[in-house]
Amino acid sequence: LDRAEHAIEKMEVWTAESVWNFENKLLLLQAERHYAFGEMDRAAEKYMLAQESSKKHRFIHEEALTCELAAAFHEKAGNVKFVAELIDRAVNCYQTWGAEGKVKSLLLSP
Repeated sequence: LDRAEHAIEKMEVWTAESVWNFENKLLLLQAERHYAFGEMDRAAEKYMLAQESSKKHRFIHEEALTCELAAAFHEKAGNVKFVAELIDRAVNCYQTWGAEGKVKSLLLSP
């Protein structure tokens, strides 16, 4: 996890220089880190913030990725009520971005 910590530290520096370009990425890295350490409440919060930031800053492909990862997180955490909504949002974002192969992959996943 030293590599993850180093990546987060770098992203914090970059975010300080350009919130618009890096905030959502930092929040997603933080969400994944919290998830890896079993800090489920903090992870859920960071996934939500990462999605909001991606949407606000119009990074549709990164919003799609965030929704996809958040759906996997919530499924593993037993929060199944969020999974379908997040997958639907990821599919919509990927479609808007033109990633039809990714859309097919998500729709075929169990």
